[in-house]
Amino acid sequence: MLERLFNFFNSLTKSFFTFLKILVRSKFFLSEHTAHSSHCIILGNGPSLKTVLEEHTESLKKHTLLCVNKFPDTEPYTVLKPRYFLFTSTGYFIPEKIKHEQEARVKIINALVKNTTWPITVFCPSLARSNPDFINKIKSNENIELCYFNNTPIEGLRFFNHLFMKLGWGMPRPHNVLIPCIFMAINAGYKQLYLIGADHSWLPMISVNEKNDALINQVHFYDDGETQQGKMFRNSQPRRLHEILEKFMLSFRAYFELKDYAEVRGTKIYNCTPGSFIDAFERKDINKILNEKP
Repeated sequence: MLERLFNFFNSLTKSFFTFLKILVRSKFFLSEHTAHSSHCIILGNGPSLKTVLEEHTESLKKHTLLCVNKFPDTEPYTVLKPRYFLFTSTGYFIPEKIKHEQEARVKIINALVKNTTWPITVFCPSLARSNPDFINKIKSNENIELCYFNNTPIEGLRFFNHLFMKLGWGMPRPHNVLIPCIFMAINAGYKQLYLIGADHSWLPMISVNEKNDALINQVHFYDDGETQQGKMFRNSQPRRLHEILEKFMLSFRAYFELKDYAEVRGTKIYNCTPGSFIDAFERKDINKILNEKP
C-alpha cells in the first residue's frame, strides 16, 4: 500500500514538472495535420531497409510513406517520393549546439530542398522557428509544407501524459527519431502504422576500448561497405557507456508508452522489421502488407 502511494505521488510530481517544462518549452496552438489515408508506412534507416527497397520499391510507391534523417540524400528518395519527412535533432537548426556531423545535416537539408519535386509535409520541431534563415531555406521549395511539433519530453501519470500528447504539447522522450514519427502519425489520425527499417539492433555492437571510450557501430541501409565503431554524442560531448544504455532504455520504454497511447486513439502499430529489437509492437510480415491493396 505504501509503495503504491509512493509511486502515485512520484508520478504526480513528474506530471507537475512536465507541465512546467511544457509552459517553458512548448508552443501552443500549432496547426494540426490530417491523415491522407488509413495507414502510413514509416521508413527507419536501419540496415534491413536495404533489402526491402531492393525487393519492394514498386509496391512502396503505392503507399503513404514517412522517411527520416538522411533519406532525402539517397537515391530511393526521388524514386519513392515519400509523403512525409521528419527530423528532430536540434543540430539541424541550432548548429552550434551539436557540432559533430554538421556537414552531413547541411547536406540532408540541401538535398531535401533540391530534390523534392512533389508535395511533401516536413514535420519539424517547433523550436526550429528560432532560426528563421533555416526555416526560409526549407520554404524556398514551394512543394514543401512545414508542420511543427513539440518534442518536449513528458513523464508522470498516464492520464496527464495522454492529455498532453493529444493536445500536442509533448511526447515520450524522443531519443530516437522513430518516436516523434509514430507520435505525429497517431495524432494525424492514421489507424495502422507499419515500421520498416526499425532494426534498433545496437546492443551487440557496443564496446569499450582501452582508453575507456564507449563505442558503437550504428549501421544504416545507405552505408557503403563495412562501417566503423565510433563514439555516440550528446550536445557534441561523447557519451559514457551508462549514458548510451540509458538512451536506449528510454527509447525502448517510449515505444511501450506510444503503444498505450495508440490503443486509446484507436491506432494499431505493427513492426515489420525482421530481427528488430523493438519488443513493444505486434510483428507482421512486410511482404503481406505490401501485397495488400492500399
